[in-house]
Amino acid sequence: MPIKLKHRLGGTSKKCFLLISWGACLLSLSPYAWNQETTEWKIRVSAMSASIRLKPDLESPVIATLPKGTSLNSYEAEGDWFRVVLPPGKDGIVVIGYIAKSEVQVLEEKIKKQTDFWQVEEGGFKGLGFHLMLSGGWALFPSGDIDRGAKGLYNIGAEAIAARGVDILERNTKPLRSALNLSGDIIYDLGPKIGIGIGFGYIHTLGIDTFRYSERKVYENTMNSATDLTVLTFRLGAFYALPIGRLFHIRLNAGPAIFITNLDYNRNGQGSNFEESYSLIGKTTNFGFQGGVRLEIRIVERASLFFEVQGRTAKISDFKGSDHLVRRENSLPLPTIDNSGTLYYLPDNPYPRLAVFPEGSSDARGAQKAVFDFTGAALLAGLHIRF
Repeated sequence: MPIKLKHRLGGTSKKCFLLISWGACLLSLSPYAWNQETTEWKIRVSAMSASIRLKPDLESPVIATLPKGTSLNSYEAEGDWFRVVLPPGKDGIVVIGYIAKSEVQVLEEKIKKQTDFWQVEEGGFKGLGFHLMLSGGWALFPSGDIDRGAKGLYNIGAEAIAARGVDILERNTKPLRSALNLSGDIIYDLGPKIGIGIGFGYIHTLGIDTFRYSERKVYENTMNSATDLTVLTFRLGAFYALPIGRLFHIRLNAGPAIFITNLDYNRNGQGSNFEESYSLIGKTTNFGFQGGVRLEIRIVERASLFFEVQGRTAKISDFKGSDHLVRRENSLPLPTIDNSGTLYYLPDNPYPRLAVFPEGSSDARGAQKAVFDFTGAALLAGLHIRF
């Protein structure tokens, strides 16, 4: 009766098993593992008859005898012996044994070297020299005056509603620190490792702050404060490739960039006898600097996957725009307030805020032009296609 053995791995055993598995994987990827050579021989029996022995030893039993002129293939040699595999006979048995080198003539010897994926590709891809790179990920930045000023506008609106004696249910704010980042580059090779290119990027984020409240525990309302920020980037760059194998490349890039920034802020609140709507927009174009490091992994001759870390230096200011305030009290409209000009940041206490004033206005005294701090990093993944 067969006996089944069952062994359960404990915590320590599992860790050892994982370590051994990872070690085996790393060993299989090592240059030594990929740099093995195999040899194939085509041989023919030159003696009147040749013995196939069980082991590479003259004292080993003879398991088959071959006549002169028999052709064989061997894929392994041991000392003065070739290891051979004889085709199955009538009984279907395959014979594996050793034949002495002195009894055969070598007709052909082939040395095969397995592909070394860590070896730099010689010659490289031959094409038009154009590259298209498309990627997506997240941009990270401190934001600066824009986030602080938008949070101040939210808090001012929330405090104005709270002063009416409403019941506060929830206050929730979201920092404006990250954004969706889509980008692309077109590169032309000037040499095997150096290229120049143009790129574009689309960065967008939407931060929504909410203030939930009720009046006389009957009417539940929400004041929403939304900061919608979009940055379009256009850049020139120099690209330098560092091949580290047939499969892997590191590509460095750096260059000046143009940042076209659009800001759209809205705040809306209402109750049984009041209503308020405030909006602010601003737009500006500034220059900065952008660079990155990409790790590319070749999947086919013309295409690679890549992961990139980008860095930016950009202090974006001098927004031109307008703001608009509409209010209602007890069903009666109050005067509408409209301003157009430059976007300022007012470090008021307790809540700093954003505001738009005409250039040189006395209302802007003590204020500073609002700065969107876009200096930061981006984490991207994408596809590289070569033409």
